[in-house]
Amino acid sequence: MHFERSFSIFKVFILLVISCIPTDYFAQSKKTIDSINDIPFPTKIEKSATLDKVYLKNRSDSKTLKYKNGEAKSLSNLSLIYYYQGEHEKDVEFSLKAIQLFEQIGDKQSLAYEYAELGYRMKSRNLEKAQEYMLKGKSIAEKQQFKAILSSIYNNYGVIKEMKLEYDSAIVYYQRGLIYKEQQKDLIGITYSLNNLAGVYVLLKKFPEAKKMYDRSFQLRVKLKDNTGLAENHSYYGDFYLAQNKYLAAISAYEKSVELANKSNYPELMKFGYKQLALCYEKLGKSKESLDYFKKFNTLSESLVQESTQHKIAELEVRFDTNEKEKIILQKEIEVKQFQNKLIAVSAGMILLLVLAGFVYRQQKLKQKQQKQAFELKTTKLELEKQYELEEQRQTISRDLHDNIGAQLTFIISSVENLSFGGQITHPNSLSRIEKISHFTKATIVDLRDTIWAMNSAEFSFVDFKSRLTNFISKAKFAKEDVQFQFEISEQSKQLHFSSSTGIHLYRVIQEAVNNSIKYANASEIKVDITVQNKKLIIQIQDNGCGFNMNEVMNGNGLYNMQKRMEEINGEFNLTSSERNGTKIVLLISDLEFANA
Repeated sequence: MHFERSFSIFKVFILLVISCIPTDYFAQSKKTIDSINDIPFPTKIEKSATLDKVYLKNRSDSKTLKYKNGEAKSLSNLSLIYYYQGEHEKDVEFSLKAIQLFEQIGDKQSLAYEYAELGYRMKSRNLEKAQEYMLKGKSIAEKQQFKAILSSIYNNYGVIKEMKLEYDSAIVYYQRGLIYKEQQKDLIGITYSLNNLAGVYVLLKKFPEAKKMYDRSFQLRVKLKDNTGLAENHSYYGDFYLAQNKYLAAISAYEKSVELANKSNYPELMKFGYKQLALCYEKLGKSKESLDYFKKFNTLSESLVQESTQHKIAELEVRFDTNEKEKIILQKEIEVKQFQNKLIAVSAGMILLLVLAGFVYRQQKLKQKQQKQAFELKTTKLELEKQYELEEQRQTISRDLHDNIGAQLTFIISSVENLSFGGQITHPNSLSRIEKISHFTKATIVDLRDTIWAMNSAEFSFVDFKSRLTNFISKAKFAKEDVQFQFEISEQSKQLHFSSSTGIHLYRVIQEAVNNSIKYANASEIKVDITVQNKKLIIQIQDNGCGFNMNEVMNGNGLYNMQKRMEEINGEFNLTSSERNGTKIVLLISDLEFANA
């Protein structure tokens, strides 16, 4: 559990203002530097993707003003930001620099805090080193009696001990943290300490002791009217009974947890509850109930990845398009040089033919024929090599997207879920923002997979396209059960073959059209109809929603992007809509390739 940070509206305002100012605009005052360093912890995590620039500037301004305290705290914040960006080497580097400065200026409280934080953040990568740093921070805080941070240090050190399976030691430090929390009358902190203790008692099969701790935590959360916390406590009760194979009692606890989590808009806890309920019913041999809850778990998991990811996907597409344009320019330069070389060779050949025309006519004619054959062979070879190179580049980009970006997004999800389930953050607004980050990142992974799917081959059949589209429509049905979907595909259209570019553009346009109908049209019926007429592919997306005034909405980014995508694949985009009469979009593609029936 991380050290608690006080929330300040003024500090959030300062962050938003500073992030809009060019980094070289002015050197900040000490007061401004301190305000940025004291930005609330939840806000730092929410904006960790971009805050490194803010704190790098804060460090630079501190050095300009020779303000070592501001510089040290900026370094400490940078280490935290890089930790949540997954840059672990930078995390350790900047934390050690902060420690060195805190030692120079004699700020022992910040020094103890930094050692302990560095140790806690290293626990998953190097548990022994993490314990070493944690002990240094704990030793300084105990010697100086920094009670304000000792409670959190003890709790965090208890986590280290629990990870090392030293449960007795973990209990000792959780209890010490609880004592300080009680002295500080930190009721929320007390509930977390009690739950930590109870969790260890469950692992040790000391169920009576665990029950006492869970009951006390539950009563405090009732007193605090903390519905989110109560949802978590019911989930803990479920784990408590499940560990004793008391499946009926566990089911009752998980059901209460899911009910409260739903009221508190806590989908991750709902998802966990559904998963545990499925497990309990499976243990009882009730396959139908187990399957029902697993379906709920699966449906909720899929619904959490449906939110818009246009910004991230646009960023990936810009990077990809830039690389492709550079490759095209380079290829054009090669072709120009090849043409120049060919022109020189032909000119030389013509001169030679004029000089030797009479004497070696037959011989030169045969030579020209051989040269032509050699040139054709070389051209064919170059074409095959270029195709092979392009395919390798496509595969390389696909692997890089999957292995690097996909892994980083998965790490973000893991970090966010650790924050949610670990109980570090209890403020509802912060939880909501963290949930949005999780939803956003999971949706990014889904769209990233769609992009990789399109890139993995130069072309694919309509069967592939239909499979992807059917999956999307199915997810839309789950997400919007009050909307009736009709999805019809003519038999002739199944013989089509697409290039990867055409396929992904069509898929994105249909996806955007259906999402618009779901989000904005208030429609009760959405129909997607795919037919072929006169060797032309016709796709119609129609809803019975509220419609809109085309003169007012036609310049929107979504409609413009759909039209632009169709233009890029030489297709046609037609839209008709009027208020209260629904919306109809017609996509038309000509000159498509048909497989043999």
